[in-house]
Amino acid sequence: MSDVPTASTEQLTLDRVREYQRVIEALSRIGPQALTAQQLMQHVTAQVSRATMISRTKVLRYRPEKGDLLVEAGVGWKPGVVGNATLAVDYRSPAGRAFQTGAPVTIEDIRETDEFRTPDLLREHGIVAIINVPVMIDGATWGILEADSTQPGCFDQWDVSFLSVIANIMGVCLALEQANRKHIEATAEAVRQEAQFDMRLRELQHRIKNNLQIVVAFLSRRTRELPQEVREALSAATMRIQAIALAHDLLSVGRETNNVAFDDYLRSLCANIDPQRTDVTIEVVAEKATIPIDRAVPAGLIVNKLVTNSIKYAFGNDGGLIRVHFATSSNHSEACLTVEDNGQGMKLPPNKGLGLSLVEGFAQQIQGRLEYVPVETGSKTTFCFPATMCAAPSSV
Repeated sequence: MSDVPTASTEQLTLDRVREYQRVIEALSRIGPQALTAQQLMQHVTAQVSRATMISRTKVLRYRPEKGDLLVEAGVGWKPGVVGNATLAVDYRSPAGRAFQTGAPVTIEDIRETDEFRTPDLLREHGIVAIINVPVMIDGATWGILEADSTQPGCFDQWDVSFLSVIANIMGVCLALEQANRKHIEATAEAVRQEAQFDMRLRELQHRIKNNLQIVVAFLSRRTRELPQEVREALSAATMRIQAIALAHDLLSVGRETNNVAFDDYLRSLCANIDPQRTDVTIEVVAEKATIPIDRAVPAGLIVNKLVTNSIKYAFGNDGGLIRVHFATSSNHSEACLTVEDNGQGMKLPPNKGLGLSLVEGFAQQIQGRLEYVPVETGSKTTFCFPATMCAAPSSV
């Protein structure tokens, strides 16, 4: 109750209990707030010392790697004790007994008992009366809250109950602080891993694109040495490889790592189709949307083939315009691509050669349908496919 003997009266006891209640209520309010673990422990030792009028209090943390109890916080001790001094956890150590049993240990005068050994730290400070209560976290003993007096027999059941409640509140607050710290660390680690994954993914995407570009360059060089029919076939293959390379280059990095900004993809794709005629213009009008790469590439290859057909067969000497349009339906259930030109027109449906077979095969891959639309001037082909995997990119 106090290092200084005083008369014990009912009023004194009542005042002490009220003070203990006030400290408990205050700690319950401020404990879970923005106090670090060290600040919390130091606050607890100061409040316990003030309320009990015991000049020396401390918090001991068990260190499993060392097998001891470290003085983490305290008041009334010589310089160098807090943060450095340790106590044993054996059964004859007062703090060790409380740690092992998980129950309070009260000693009226350690000089009068052979049951306990007096630790050097307590002897150096003239401690004779001791109270130790365990601090529990998640059902396990985390450490000890201790009050030490130079006067024998100065603790009673009120003090034991008070320190036990304070230790329980501190244990809850420490558990919350640990959980918050682990959450912050886990979040930071997740961010680091995501950044590392994004970097590696981007490196992989560039490697894929570069390798495909090497193949394109190789095929382009070889076509000069081959007959016209073979050159045309290799040229078509080269454009398809180029379309795949462009899709990989535009892959998103982040949470949607398999998606392509399809409007950007269409523009890049059409910009890389060389009409070899200055009088032929390719125009792209595309709604913003993201599409998984396994859908974007087949759709891009279809556009590639349809635009190439228009370049080869739709125009006479005057040239003209090829227009590529992409949009989703009003209820976003379907996405449609349209390739049309203002040329001299082509036979609809066109003869089913290798090119058309490839287009129909690509359409089937993504459950799409092709429609050759009769128009007064030129030619028009529409390709629609389910839009359940399409989404407009966030404006944030």
